[in-house]
Amino acid sequence: MATSRDRLNQIIENLNELELSEVVDFAEFISEKRKKLFDKAFKSVKEDEQDLTEEEIKELKEASSSESISYREMWGENDL
Repeated sequence: MATSRDRLNQIIENLNELELSEVVDFAEFISEKRKKLFDKAFKSVKEDEQDLTEEEIKELKEASSSESISYREMWGENDL
């Protein structure tokens, strides 16, 4: 069974430059829409006013020692 990426690649192979431009515009729209949804979700999270348990503190320390990237890096916005 072909994956969605395989199917999309097959379709793209048969498109002309104008159609490819439209596909790129649509893909950029989808990407921006997803970024806006994440932004809205992150901004609407309420802060928890409760103290952390010892277990939660331990988990945070372990998580902070692992390799991670920032939200901006995830979206390729390193220069902001």
